[in-house]
Amino acid sequence: MLKLKRPRRPNGLKQRSKDELVILGEPGSNGWPKFKDDFWQSLKPNFMKAQYQKCGYCEIQVSAHGDVEHYRPKSEVQKLDAEGTELANSRRLKGRKRPVITEKGYWWLAYEWENYLLACAICNQKYKSALFPVAPARAVRNHQKFIAQDPRKRDLRKEKPLLINPFEKDLDPYDHFEFLKSGVIKARDNDPRGKETIRVCGLRRISLTRQRGPRAVEIWDDALDFLLARNNTNLLKRIATGIYFAGHEVNLYAGMVRIIFKQVTFLDWTDLESLIEQEGWMPIVKEKIKIATAIT
Repeated sequence: MLKLKRPRRPNGLKQRSKDELVILGEPGSNGWPKFKDDFWQSLKPNFMKAQYQKCGYCEIQVSAHGDVEHYRPKSEVQKLDAEGTELANSRRLKGRKRPVITEKGYWWLAYEWENYLLACAICNQKYKSALFPVAPARAVRNHQKFIAQDPRKRDLRKEKPLLINPFEKDLDPYDHFEFLKSGVIKARDNDPRGKETIRVCGLRRISLTRQRGPRAVEIWDDALDFLLARNNTNLLKRIATGIYFAGHEVNLYAGMVRIIFKQVTFLDWTDLESLIEQEGWMPIVKEKIKIATAIT
């Protein structure tokens, strides 16, 4: 996962959100109101650009099948009882259990700009769906079907989301995640937010780990070479600019690259950036970025 900067809210969207919420009304005995999916799906280009066409959770490339996803689910909340297993040589998911535990979700945030991010269909539909674990745990409800209390507006400041949002202001993914050389992701020091984010979004799924693997091996080795090349300017330039390019926002798994770099070198990403700027190597990186993002 990579820390992201939320794009600027489009002009007029705040009022449109308020208007749609008035039309929606509060859920009552007459049944659940109908949400307007086209409202948030029309905002997809904004998030595609801000997230460099990558999923906010797993960082794979997002195509036309990506979703503008509700961080806090709008119509119900589920509980993850079994993570399930992605079958080998397939993306089919077997044995994942996520029963509905509330009657209502965060319905008043259905049209809220701050509740949106771009996610791939795999993370959003197959794994996360309406999962949203919080601490402390949701209050128990004495109901035959819905075992937890519905979310309430006044409780937002009290609950601590365990699912990490890449748009969080003070987020440092390194605090929550670590990677093995094989590309397998783990919760750093059993961090509860890292652990739940991995479970909820399926960030340890076989297909994703296999895609990350070659990049993880490459960066792990390059980070070690970086430490050994400090007295060889030409070699250091090649390695440092290569790592910095790999960890640039435009590239897949840039968040993993930055975490591995710090794991191996104990240096922050800003330390690498400062080195490249001080040595005058940034034009090399910018040229690589220009080539990589060129439209043919």
